[in-house]
Amino acid sequence: METFREKLKAGKHLIGFEVDLCDACISEMVGMLGYDYIWIDTEHEAMDYQTVLMQIIACKAAGSASVVRIPFNEPYLAKRILEMGPDGIIFPMVNSAKEAQAAIDACLYPPLGKRGFGPRRACRYGAEDLFDYIREAPERTCRFIQLEHVDAIRDLDSMLQIQGIDGFIVGPCDLSGSIGHLNEIFHPEVLALIDEAIAKCREAGMPIGVAVGANSEEDVRFWFERGFQFISAGSDISAIVSTAKKQAEMMRRVFHN
Repeated sequence: METFREKLKAGKHLIGFEVDLCDACISEMVGMLGYDYIWIDTEHEAMDYQTVLMQIIACKAAGSASVVRIPFNEPYLAKRILEMGPDGIIFPMVNSAKEAQAAIDACLYPPLGKRGFGPRRACRYGAEDLFDYIREAPERTCRFIQLEHVDAIRDLDSMLQIQGIDGFIVGPCDLSGSIGHLNEIFHPEVLALIDEAIAKCREAGMPIGVAVGANSEEDVRFWFERGFQFISAGSDISAIVSTAKKQAEMMRRVFHN
């Protein structure tokens, strides 16, 4: 069976779903539905490290890849997550090649990077030969850089030269805010920046994806036809709220008839 990384590098189209709530059963349930990866978000959510570990284990049990977004591009925030052995890690709001290099350095052991050594679940809790783990570690976890600011698009050519980046992810909402159009993700100026990022990544043979709150087929198709290879759309919160709203409306119609 192909790994998440192998599918990504082969250029296959991948679908993801965002988990924001703290119950690991959600990742397991959603993972069983056929998603290629589960986006476990710690940037905007209340998850602690123990919760993230349980989410990663749940994804593994469900047969779906776990991709964790950390809160900020800081080595100490990445370290514990990497020791848990996720299939991918996302660094948000990376706006320059210098910042992107710092993110990659935090993920790779010397001499490739500056990551401190102390794997836990990542090396099967020590059951795996550590020299084998050190040799294979760079190929086990996908390292994603999130493009969420106009400055990132302007420096993308330089970022594409950095070894160790496995893909870029566009964050349309924050990108729109960086040019004065917050949440106007379909504004022509925002779409022009997104198209520029897609074109540069495709020319370089670099995977590029997007994270959106879209739930409709129309919205997902819009982003797919724009040229993204992988898309994370929807979340547990939006799914619950949307379904609960429809249920409440149905029940009120029954009671009012």
